[in-house]
Amino acid sequence: MAQVIKYIGRKTDFRGKPLWEILGNLKNHGVGRIVVRSMFERYPEPSFMKILKVEAVPNSEDRKVRVTIERTFRGVTQPKPVVIYSTTYKADYRLIPKDEEAEYCKSAVQQKEMILPNEIEFPPLLREFVREETGNENPMMKVHFKKNINKLARLAEPGEKPNIEISMGLGKPVSPKLYENCL
Repeated sequence: MAQVIKYIGRKTDFRGKPLWEILGNLKNHGVGRIVVRSMFERYPEPSFMKILKVEAVPNSEDRKVRVTIERTFRGVTQPKPVVIYSTTYKADYRLIPKDEEAEYCKSAVQQKEMILPNEIEFPPLLREFVREETGNENPMMKVHFKKNINKLARLAEPGEKPNIEISMGLGKPVSPKLYENCL
């Protein structure tokens, strides 16, 4: 009779080992080595971490470790070292072998910068309200964009043409018959 195994609990997308387990088995606790988080391997650009410093955490029952890293996310290396602590217990890390480090870290796909427009249309219903209030036939909404080191997008400078077009509309409906007598 075959033994049946039934798993109970939440299924996880993590693949790999916890960071503390990888670094604990390496010479000099892995300083200078390249580690990859499997969750970030879904992007075409390389995302990896170079270990700069490892600190043990006293009384850590949840097996966390404080690690200072040089982070490269989607081919862009952050200018300052980053300290990670809260995610180091997750079984989602993989060590890159030394002979494959140079090939893995090479940025094969370079992502182009997206230039966003400074103003976009209002959504259709809000546009009607603003038209009634202001009398302006074509009201535009100013875009506020929060700059982040991981984002490869920015607002257009004065006189610069954006390479991304953003339009507000209904799009192509699944059933055009439903929208026959609207607006």
